[in-house]
Amino acid sequence: MSVMLQSITAGDDWAIDQDPAVLARIYEDAISISIWQRQLQQEVESYVDELLRKPKTIALKLSGSPEQLMEEIQRVFPPAFFPPVLIGEQSSCIGAAAFYADIHHVLDMFACLFDAKILGLRINTLEHAMCPRFHTDNVAIRLITTYYGLATEWLPDQLSNRAALGTAFASQINIPGAIAASERHIQRMAAGDVALFKGELWEGNEGRGIIHRSPAPTTQQPKRLVVTCDLIES
Repeated sequence: MSVMLQSITAGDDWAIDQDPAVLARIYEDAISISIWQRQLQQEVESYVDELLRKPKTIALKLSGSPEQLMEEIQRVFPPAFFPPVLIGEQSSCIGAAAFYADIHHVLDMFACLFDAKILGLRINTLEHAMCPRFHTDNVAIRLITTYYGLATEWLPDQLSNRAALGTAFASQINIPGAIAASERHIQRMAAGDVALFKGELWEGNEGRGIIHRSPAPTTQQPKRLVVTCDLIES
């Protein structure tokens, strides 16, 4: 179990809320991660659950405006499964429409928040930890959201040992020199949450990028569907 984070105090580098407006707090100098906590719509969850039952691996890497990205997403992700999969009284076509609308909403928010014309998008199904060691990103800002499975883990700055980054200690916990003194210090996002992670290239943020890693898959949750988005042109 993670340490329960309390109200923001001086020195905290995170902002978390169920109001999407919390994402704008990433512009505050002290904030390195902002998380919009949310519950995915049932239609979206059902569509993604059925999608990941298929043996197909998804590894999508695109760049473009939100509208251009959505054209490709709708081409890659099926509008329906055959035979049709019922979601209550609704078909999987409804679930696909909800999934498309949700991703477009997230991409559009990201583009609007940073006045960006071109975004870099990745959508991946994963059965292993892509980045198992705690690290920071060499970007200015990155959006991360998980539509299925275990979500990204991160460390508050005041509960981490940055000297361990880039060493074997970046994957160690509760030993001298480890990245964190306790497993309880590791914070875990939930599927559906949308986060903005400041990286090392954000102006004035060198040496303060949010520390995070991919979760290790479990027997109960062996797969993930992860979406990341970067700024390409603003």
